[in-house]
Amino acid sequence: MTSVVSSVRAHSGRTVFSLVVMLLVGACTSQVQSHGCEGPAGDHVMLVDRLRCAGIQVDIGQRVSVPILRPPGTKLLLSGGGLAAQAELSSFNYDDTDLGADGRVVSETDARKFAPDGSLVDRGQSISYRGTPHLFHRERVIVIYAGDDRAVVTVLTRLLGNQFAGR
Repeated sequence: MTSVVSSVRAHSGRTVFSLVVMLLVGACTSQVQSHGCEGPAGDHVMLVDRLRCAGIQVDIGQRVSVPILRPPGTKLLLSGGGLAAQAELSSFNYDDTDLGADGRVVSETDARKFAPDGSLVDRGQSISYRGTPHLFHRERVIVIYAGDDRAVVTVLTRLLGNQFAGR
């Protein structure tokens, strides 16, 4: 820091003023980074951002738990944007810091617990859905949608890729 201060002192007052203004503006500028609207969604926050970019209203609901999945999930209520009716889905975020492990690896392990039809590979356990199951996985997020709205399935497929399990 001393070398920067020394070099600033050697310049004119106008340069010092400009430098001070630039530092103040930089310090006051928000460091929040938007994920933008382009490309696939690799985590929960990106998914919510991309859904909103698609014109879908996303209301964040309560936390949800699926015992076979390592992280807790978040209920998302979707409406508008061409959806037939309000849709509910559960998004499970595999954050490295929260898990204390590589979220991609943990999410892959959890995804393998589902059979292709959405049931569980371990037949000693069972899972039930309120509608037709559609399970999606991409990088650090698993999304479960149980319903029949093709518009929901279409937008999730666009953002997360083809479903890995369900019907």
